[in-house]
Amino acid sequence: MNDIVAYLGTHHEIKELVLVLGVKSSAALVYDVCRIVQLDSLVLVALEEDIKKEVQKMFQKMQCGSGMHMPGRIEWTGAEGILAYQAQTNHLALMFDSLEQAEQVNVFSVIKPRYLIGMVNRQEIHPVKIWEAYRKVCEYIYILSWEEDHQNEAMNWTRNAKDGIELSLIFPVYCVADYIETCITSVTAWKADYVEYLFVDDGSLDESADLIRSYAKKDKRIRLFQKTNGGCASARQYGLERARGRYVGFVDPDDYVDETMFRKLFSRALTGSYEISYCGYQELYEDTQTTKEVPDVLGMPYMEGTSDRNRIDELIAYRRVAIWRGIYFKDMIDRNHIHFHTKIRRFDDLPFKMETLAVARSVVAVPEYLYYYRMLRPGQDVSADDERLYVHFLIFKYLDKFFSKTKEKVQLDYLQVVKIQTHRWALEKIRPEFMGEYCLRARKDLLSNFPYQEGKYILRQFASWKDQLYFTAICSGNIQLVKLLAGYQGGRGRVRRKQRQLKKFEQISVKYGK
Repeated sequence: MNDIVAYLGTHHEIKELVLVLGVKSSAALVYDVCRIVQLDSLVLVALEEDIKKEVQKMFQKMQCGSGMHMPGRIEWTGAEGILAYQAQTNHLALMFDSLEQAEQVNVFSVIKPRYLIGMVNRQEIHPVKIWEAYRKVCEYIYILSWEEDHQNEAMNWTRNAKDGIELSLIFPVYCVADYIETCITSVTAWKADYVEYLFVDDGSLDESADLIRSYAKKDKRIRLFQKTNGGCASARQYGLERARGRYVGFVDPDDYVDETMFRKLFSRALTGSYEISYCGYQELYEDTQTTKEVPDVLGMPYMEGTSDRNRIDELIAYRRVAIWRGIYFKDMIDRNHIHFHTKIRRFDDLPFKMETLAVARSVVAVPEYLYYYRMLRPGQDVSADDERLYVHFLIFKYLDKFFSKTKEKVQLDYLQVVKIQTHRWALEKIRPEFMGEYCLRARKDLLSNFPYQEGKYILRQFASWKDQLYFTAICSGNIQLVKLLAGYQGGRGRVRRKQRQLKKFEQISVKYGK
């Protein structure tokens, strides 16, 4: 049975249907409609005479004792007749199949159907073009799209009652007056009226709020909120609680984006009803104004879109922590009670990234590098090299509780990978006088969910040899080896020596895991 007919069959309240048949439609579609749905009225529009003849022959056979429930009224009309069509009920559905141009269905939006159901070839018609024509008319839109050698995707949309906002972008603002105009210009270049921009001024001491206010006067999509300083997590949460969109995204206002970024992310998310849509990003170096694409997980199956739980779980460990280059289904966030933890003053994107991926039912990637992440700016969290990095232990204490509730063993394994990768990153940044204390806390953290031998086994499966060496050095309390690793610059001889050291430390007693 055709999937669009199956969707129609789930809405038993529909008794009135207008069906537009394209050049490749078949009588089988009409037969399935009559078989599955008990209609009072069926109005047919055939764009080709051959399909009309085929359907008429089928009706003649059905009327000769098929025993099937026939619609109370069957009527044929042309495009002009549909434009003058008056719905008899509040549950009019418009269905289309095998059209070659969006205008072939968009022209019928004047009849204001409550339901829009159809199938298109994505190479000929992009589903979002049809959605944009009907989103203010319909309450329900279901468009199944297909493309040769690619999987089918289903747009399953219900109108959002919150002012028609589909995407909310949240900006945590704190003393970024030197950069914010570039950011605002880049994100607002997309002129869609179903996007809102929420700027949360977290107690800025410069003219950031004034600059935002000046742009808001010219663009009604911009909303400015001001609050006392509470940190980035506090500002993001403040915006999240006020977001009206179906999807939400986050932008650091000292960065900027490709003007097409959020249009592409939203389009991919909507076309396949994906819960997370993300793209690649580039590092923008403040001192030289040069950019570099950051390698990340953008290939298959993610660019095709996936709902495979195992492949989504892999992103927990292997996709970089960068929540600002994606958008997230708001209902997914709400139903799982995901929020930003205001007690975490920095790196709050790490728990958000891991929590959303742990519960997401589908993910899609746009394989382009569309976000520009500013590096080496004074005051950035990533520039911390002291006890501020101890915040990781608060983060992982929370994540231990979160992942223990999911009861997904592989997710807990990937958490262990994230822990060693994070601690490795911190140890390669932290100043020597803080390294000893950091290692003591990291050891306790790494052994919190698994004993030493099991933790080592997990990292052998999922982590690099250098991550494994860090793990062994930290768990054995060998600060000297940690310092050697943190200052490592390369060279094959040193690689071989470290590999020998790894084998040596792998022989350490499992007492470290007790």
